[in-house]
Amino acid sequence: MKTQWQTATERALLLKQLVAHQSVTHSEGEQSFPYLVKDQLMSLDYFKARPEQIHLVPTDDGRHAVVALYQGATSHKAITCISHFDTVGVEDYGLYQSEAFDMDALTATFQAHVEDFDHEVQADILSGQYLFGRGSMDMKPGLMLHMSLIEKAIIEQWDINLILITVPDEEVTSKGMHAAVAYLDELCQQHQFDIVLHLNSEPTFQQQGNDIHYFYSGSIGKIMPGVFVHGRETHVGTPALGLSSNFVMSYILQEIEYSTRFKETFEGEVTPFPVTLKMNDMKHHYDVQTPFRTVALFNLFLFKQNANDVFQQFNAAVKEGMNKAWEAYQQRMKDEDVAPMPQLQLMTYQELYQYACQHHGKRAVQHMLDQAIQNEQEPHAQSIMIIDALIRLCKSLGPVVITFFAPPYYPATNASFHPLVEAIKQTITDTAKQQCNRVSKRIHYFNGISDLSYVAPSPNGSGFDAFRDHTPVFGQTYQIPFEAIERIQAPFLNCGPMGKDAHKVTERVHQQSAFEELPILLETIIQTHFLNNTNYVDGIS
Repeated sequence: MKTQWQTATERALLLKQLVAHQSVTHSEGEQSFPYLVKDQLMSLDYFKARPEQIHLVPTDDGRHAVVALYQGATSHKAITCISHFDTVGVEDYGLYQSEAFDMDALTATFQAHVEDFDHEVQADILSGQYLFGRGSMDMKPGLMLHMSLIEKAIIEQWDINLILITVPDEEVTSKGMHAAVAYLDELCQQHQFDIVLHLNSEPTFQQQGNDIHYFYSGSIGKIMPGVFVHGRETHVGTPALGLSSNFVMSYILQEIEYSTRFKETFEGEVTPFPVTLKMNDMKHHYDVQTPFRTVALFNLFLFKQNANDVFQQFNAAVKEGMNKAWEAYQQRMKDEDVAPMPQLQLMTYQELYQYACQHHGKRAVQHMLDQAIQNEQEPHAQSIMIIDALIRLCKSLGPVVITFFAPPYYPATNASFHPLVEAIKQTITDTAKQQCNRVSKRIHYFNGISDLSYVAPSPNGSGFDAFRDHTPVFGQTYQIPFEAIERIQAPFLNCGPMGKDAHKVTERVHQQSAFEELPILLETIIQTHFLNNTNYVDGIS
């Protein structure tokens, strides 16, 4: 029987085809890529006879996720195979930009100009073990592996349901995964599927100087709390008559950025420091009025904490910084014999919203929110503009600090020590050693941020309320299907091929790992835990 994606050569050809179709986030190629995947799957006789089992799930902006179902003969057990097909841009390739999506051409060009790279990259180029190109690592090999797995299931008539899910927008706000999860929830209810495993195949981030394969039983969380400081404007010649929002923000920054108060640890792994991703005043041009509106957005990484946990801790830090700023301000005004402003107060976004509705009516507030959203395209910028509009509407508040959340939000997830995941861990390490002569080790948290954030609640419980209530655009231009996540939750694993330098010019995938070893690992996981068990209990024999 002739196969399409069952040999190393066939898999390499498929990956090159997937990479060749550029799919940079927000590009036309990202919009058209799902049709390439559908056409490829439709070349299999199984889907030719069942075209309705390939579904293009729309986001709200012209893009689509692909959900393809291979249905077992009798089983109600289901495994999802999750990947994303969008990539970051290629401006960094410079003179090589025209070849960025041609893996063979780019690899050959790098071989011809090997002296342009550092010693580690030179060694990998000359080894012949790697293929280069945008998307060659992050993460079109994962999609290639899942398509190969689907074909294998069809050929051997596996009695398990495999649901291939490949999505756009993972590199930005994960709209594709949000839409796919909602559809997956409907699909499972329709067919009465019981999801037993979510399998993602984001690439292994190789550590310098070793050839160890890593897989992950958790995915780091990322959340973006924000602070909006509204002081009081004045002329620079009379600064004591106003309150600089930058002055207040400077104290808040010191309580949050690089602070260890937000640090989490798990089995020796540690979250990175919080840092600001955006900090600026709201002046659009130069003049001699002091800044009185300043905003900052912070990146916080999470292991166990959920949005409720973070918001409580974040507000405490903001209050400390605000109080220190107020004490310093009062002392300086006292030294100058100037009466200080009214007391600076701290409010959450929800408190600001309720105050505005109470004093101006919900209809007028919603109209203002709609206008603020129309003036910005990105959800985080829309959130800032909404707060700015509400504060300007509520001038009676005086100097105020507002805390809020801005999209995107990736909840932390961790399936470590789940009995099934621990059993699969042993299968991977044994199979890698015995069949691939490769050392494979588990890391608890995938630090690259992934769509696995949307397949299970946080280890500390869902705790979504704070994010829903304090994100200005939630339910309008940004939505996470929290209820669907609860329903489709299951043990999960991230097991993908080895590669290096994601989001760099030298992004590359290890050929033997991608085309030979990972197909063995993924098939063995399913055969061992979901097909060959006579005493099946959650995939553990």
